[in-house]
Amino acid sequence: MSIIKETEKSTKSEKFLTSEELQTLKEIQEKNQEIMLELGEISMIKFQIENRHEVAKNYLDQVNTQEKEFSKNLFEKYGKFNLNPKTGEIIVLD
Repeated sequence: MSIIKETEKSTKSEKFLTSEELQTLKEIQEKNQEIMLELGEISMIKFQIENRHEVAKNYLDQVNTQEKEFSKNLFEKYGKFNLNPKTGEIIVLD
């Protein structure tokens, strides 16, 4: 933001903001700094969340791969069957 200062070349008189205007300008500058800091923090949080999301997606892929491999191994061992996941009981189907 530019500082408002006017110089008249012919009389060399300078004009300045009033103390109230200067105070308002300082408040606006402080608010701008605060919002820049807030936006920076939000960007960091967003980056962290995106990173966590990517890690979770990779973990889900690993679990899905493990589940498929486990199911394949059980099918090879028992053939067609129904499974009670709570008890582990296998009912082989003909």
